Amino acid sequence: MTIRFLTLSALALAMACSLAPAQSASSRAGFRCGGVGLDEQQQFKAEAARHHALLTFALSSGAYLSDVDFRVADGRGNVVLEGRCDGPLMLLDLPGRGSYQVTATYEGKAQRKTVAVGTKPSRATFVWPGPA
Repeated sequence: MTIRFLTLSALALAMACSLAPAQSASSRAGFRCGGVGLDEQQQFKAEAARHHALLTFALSSGAYLSDVDFRVADGRGNVVLEGRCDGPLMLLDLPGRGSYQVTATYEGKAQRKTVAVGTKPSRATFVWPGPA
């Protein structure tokens, strides 16, 4: 009876998976923030090649920033991703090839940059004026 139950459960799981829409990593938008500390910064930079973009948030003094709000829009202006980054580095994955507008806001001051998704990972650095 246990074997039959496991077989039916496995069959039900297989059927459920076959009904779910297929999505590849490139068809979903997502992000991961971090880079607090040297080890984590090195890890993020090493992983950048496996993502569409690496974004950096900093002050003009060279200090890294966290708690940066962001919004990513596709070429038609549709928002595909938004949130708050709790670290100075963001690994970004977008739903397809093309150009995306990234708006990053820190302390009410917004900046906009274009990120191109193609064969190579993009990099963009957002720099706000820092204390003199």
